[in-house]
Amino acid sequence: MTNLAPSEVVQAQAWTGSDMTAKSNWKFLWPCNWRSEIDALEDWAKHQSNPIDNLTQESVATPEFDLLAKQIKSEIEQGSGVAWIQGDESVSKPTLNLLFLKISLAMGKTIDTYGRLYGILDTGKDYTREAIPVSQTNAPTGVHTDSSQRTVQPNILGLCCLTPAVEGGKSKIISAAQVHENLRKSAPQKLETLYKDYIRDLVTPGSDKNIENILKNCFPIFQYSNKKLSIRYMRYWIEKGHERVGQPLSRDTLDALDALDKELNSDKNTLSFYMNSGDMAFIDNTKILHDRDGFIDTPEQKRVYTRVWIQ
Repeated sequence: MTNLAPSEVVQAQAWTGSDMTAKSNWKFLWPCNWRSEIDALEDWAKHQSNPIDNLTQESVATPEFDLLAKQIKSEIEQGSGVAWIQGDESVSKPTLNLLFLKISLAMGKTIDTYGRLYGILDTGKDYTREAIPVSQTNAPTGVHTDSSQRTVQPNILGLCCLTPAVEGGKSKIISAAQVHENLRKSAPQKLETLYKDYIRDLVTPGSDKNIENILKNCFPIFQYSNKKLSIRYMRYWIEKGHERVGQPLSRDTLDALDALDKELNSDKNTLSFYMNSGDMAFIDNTKILHDRDGFIDTPEQKRVYTRVWIQ
């Protein structure tokens, strides 16, 4: 029998969409005197050939934004797992990216698998036809955690809105703990199935995508370790991985994934919000899942976000 995470531990982490809507502790604003620290970042960047690559936590003194980063990290690790920072759209995009990275560096070390900052925008490609991240398309991503490679797991995922979509692109956030507890009540046997190991297809740049490596890229969806429940999930890459190695998923597994997806896509379990230019969001990528609606670009306005992974 599978050793499920204790209910009393998981319930302490769980929340619904309405729970979060009623609270404000996960919402943050830039410091009142942010302009002086933005000016300092811009002055430093003028003397750099590549500010994003060269920036360190010590490069520029930004004490107020460092304090904000500390508060955000506390909410992510000890609170809801979600932080939404409402910014100022008047700041230029290069400076906004630099500030986003500076806040991220105050929370930990970046994982540079896709580069320190990774552009999220529609490239006109189709992730069902090419081994590319869904973030390079304008399609709904499906509820997921970031990184399908076993050896690469960001603790914190950060997103910065440079330009919002003309239409669509709403952010959706879901508590893994809430979904877990709902399944414990409604489908305990299916929940146990989600603790088993599953193969994931490899899409990470630089990875050798041969069958042997895909077979090794195998780990659970839910896991309980060190008194913490964690989740790693994107259904498409699980199904694709099993398909590529000739190990189709069983009917019981597909039923369990269907039950999980039903909870993940429940409006009751989902926190939804639109991000504007200058806004940033950080989440615990080990206990919070995310998604976004499909969106529409125009020649005049293209949805562009920047992503960071923090370990």
